Amino acid sequence: MFRSFPTFIFAVIAAFVFLPNIGFAQSFETQSKHCNNPEASAALRIEACSWLIQSGDLPSKGYGIVYRLRALAYVDDGDSEAAVADLTQAISYDPKRVSNYLERASAYSDLDNYDLALKDYNSVIFRDPRNADAYYYRAGIFSDRDQLDMAILDYRAAVRLNPKDSYALNSLAWLLAINPDQAARNGKEAIGFAKKAVKLDPADYEIWDTLAAAYVEDGQREEAFKAYMKAQEVGGQERIESDQNWLSEKGYYSGTIDGIANEATTAALKACIASSCQMYSEYY
Repeated sequence: MFRSFPTFIFAVIAAFVFLPNIGFAQSFETQSKHCNNPEASAALRIEACSWLIQSGDLPSKGYGIVYRLRALAYVDDGDSEAAVADLTQAISYDPKRVSNYLERASAYSDLDNYDLALKDYNSVIFRDPRNADAYYYRAGIFSDRDQLDMAILDYRAAVRLNPKDSYALNSLAWLLAINPDQAARNGKEAIGFAKKAVKLDPADYEIWDTLAAAYVEDGQREEAFKAYMKAQEVGGQERIESDQNWLSEKGYYSGTIDGIANEATTAALKACIASSCQMYSEYY
């Protein structure tokens, strides 16, 4: 989720700072470049950003930028706690910048603190109601909490705001196809969203699975079989092996689990579809 910053940021920072001598000016410019260089190592970026903060010569807006840049470096370094702390500082300097809340929500999620992540996504949506990413990631939390009605509403918002987001399209189609609440399912609508997703990302076998599940829900068994077979074609041996495992656990397959397509696997898949089962429907 974290995104790099324009390379001219260091110039923006420097423009606000009174540089008393050439040596300091050169050091400041060098550290600014390192701090804002996404190609540099996380350790170097953290050190450079820390130097800028400790210099005491940044304006308020500059501190907000540098704390954010250091947070990104901490994320790359696997230190989500430090990232949260720096993003909190960045927010204190620039509370109107929604991307700070969005990035902190991601860091909170990495720490399994979903309550605070949800709070930050709410803050983003309050400040920027057209932020598709916030709806998408908030939907994921709702889905994990089995609040599928809320998740569907947010996925709908994400798709409406960004109709070319294959992940949001796929997630929405999936919940509409396999929802444990039968009354909340809509196979035809799920097919529509899944087709849009697969058109955008035909190399994603999970989207083909979603399309297949949507066809099953809509009673189109032959189309469901074709979509499941396409998922195996795209996913290759690993995907076939996964399907064999799942079909075996559900009692449809008793052959060798080796990731190699065979008649037994095909027969098991057809038997599954004939009974209206949707592979992996327990996961959402």
